[in-house]
Amino acid sequence: MDDFGDDPDDLAEWGLHCFCLGARSTPHHVVKMDDNGRLLFRARLGVSRTELRHYGIDPSDSQIALLRAYHLITVEGDRLVTTFPVLGSDETAGLRTRMAGLAEAVASEIAVDVSGLAAVLAGQGLAGCVYGVLFGYVIDGLIWDRLRSDGLLPSGELSVERPYWNGAFWAVYPPREGAMGTNEIEESGVRLTMVWTDETVRSLNRLADAPALRSALRVVSRGSLPRAALAVEGGDVWTLVDDEGRPTIPIIRRRDSDPVHGTGLRIAEKVVSALLRDLPEAGVVASAHELIWSLMDALEAAGMVRRPGTFDDPAAGLDSLGVQMFLSVEGAEV
Repeated sequence: MDDFGDDPDDLAEWGLHCFCLGARSTPHHVVKMDDNGRLLFRARLGVSRTELRHYGIDPSDSQIALLRAYHLITVEGDRLVTTFPVLGSDETAGLRTRMAGLAEAVASEIAVDVSGLAAVLAGQGLAGCVYGVLFGYVIDGLIWDRLRSDGLLPSGELSVERPYWNGAFWAVYPPREGAMGTNEIEESGVRLTMVWTDETVRSLNRLADAPALRSALRVVSRGSLPRAALAVEGGDVWTLVDDEGRPTIPIIRRRDSDPVHGTGLRIAEKVVSALLRDLPEAGVVASAHELIWSLMDALEAAGMVRRPGTFDDPAAGLDSLGVQMFLSVEGAEV
């Protein structure tokens, strides 16, 4: 549809999402450079440079070259065409309403399993980590694994033709408030997953960049827990064990016998089955993203989980951001 009403004519003001695991550089910053967001908005149905000048946009050759290098536009004769979906407020509202209804139905189907997962973590003294593990490991993790195994996701493999990112990229308006995502650091079969929000991503990124982090993950891969604190830029520190030698964050073994993993697989199966029964025209990637956020909202509204306050606290230190992290381990006994 071409009627975007009062939606901003600059995609830099929209919600930008990329499903592109393994990316060296995602397209977000390119959209926000110069007047690229305005150009991409005007080019969603194709536009010439002459038409762009009518809107006060006069792109340079290097600007066009960068957009092409990131596969955000194609050049068809004298016309520039945006390559990715742009979902305006009407289309986004319809999709979110539909996914919210589906989320409420799915929440009741997975209630027993969610309670079981919460009980496992509470038994480990990690009750505060339930929300982060449910979202980061299951909802934004195993669900994608299941969709990938069914051949329903685009490839994220980089190539000579696509050296920066590969997969799916799209814009929605309005941006989703409180949306979360996951970043992963993997070393020697041990993966540290951090559930980020706009308010906490900077602090979590400082941990990801800590020089000693990968060394600590290698220690975990050998079956031990590093007791030394990791120094992080800005003076913060992070420890993986408490004073009694117990893990400060969940450690999940990626095999069926692990209760969190096994329960997560059952949850993922039910969520994916519900999504595929009536897939919206927006496609599996965009629809699944809206569903996973709606599902967390539905679970919280039903009292099954509680979003920790740290998720929305830009001043939260790493000592309290442990509720947004977990380790998953391939093979090692820790």
